[in-house]
Amino acid sequence: MKKYSLLLIISFIWGSQFFFMELVTNDVGSISLSALKALIGAFCLSVIGLFQSKENYTANTKKYFLIALFEVVLPFILIAEGQKYVSSSIASMLIAMVPVFTLLFLTVFFRKKASKFELVSIILGFLGIVFLSWSTHGIHDVLGDIFGNALLILAAMSFALSLILMEKLEGGSPVIHMRNVLWIASIVLIPLALLFEKPLQMDINHTQILSIIILGMFHAGIVYMLYNLLIQREGALFASFSNYIVPVIGVILGYVVLKEPLFSQHKIGMLIILFTLLFSNEAIFRKWVR
Repeated sequence: MKKYSLLLIISFIWGSQFFFMELVTNDVGSISLSALKALIGAFCLSVIGLFQSKENYTANTKKYFLIALFEVVLPFILIAEGQKYVSSSIASMLIAMVPVFTLLFLTVFFRKKASKFELVSIILGFLGIVFLSWSTHGIHDVLGDIFGNALLILAAMSFALSLILMEKLEGGSPVIHMRNVLWIASIVLIPLALLFEKPLQMDINHTQILSIIILGMFHAGIVYMLYNLLIQREGALFASFSNYIVPVIGVILGYVVLKEPLFSQHKIGMLIILFTLLFSNEAIFRKWVR
């Protein structure tokens, strides 16, 4: 059950980031915010890394660059551009295709044989995401703008590739692995922010500064460390299920904190996703149905 606890913690951290981002997005550019999150996260993991044993990580250098590209840089650009054309609910549904693409890539390119339980779990989870999103859109919006949809699907594919690459990292500490990835992402994002935005001229208050620090420390540094730990222990496919749980956390927090309405579709979607987690573990499922 430890893996499910870790999965839920990761999902809760990522699901809660929207509250803090809401406080800063109007005054901080998207690229600048991503760069600051990566930079603060890198500093955070660098401090934690001081207490880690010294190991040689040069064998993973190429993977670090690829993970930084596919996990941070490319998805940011694709999502930022894609959401100009489609609603946020459609965007969340398309991004939730990460487990689908993870399974597809593992099967096609890495010859992983998927069990029937894994396959059904992927399908059920995506069905749950559809229910979570359905109350805010109709079939016309689902079809939406083909270009915007394509960009978001590419972002989901990018996340899936980064998951698999994280699984292929050789030995070492998740802290050091993700520290290196976040430093590389920072080196790429900071020049982009300076080029396309004006981060040095931001006018933000103390609450917004605190929100950015929290986003960097917990929603970049700590969560990526835990994410890599989960991937090393349980594999990329299981870790990808966090993409199904994050929208559930968002809906629950919206209902509890922001007093947003909770529709019947939301409840059905959450029940389906809960059942998905049960079904993802064959041993637990067989014991439960007896």
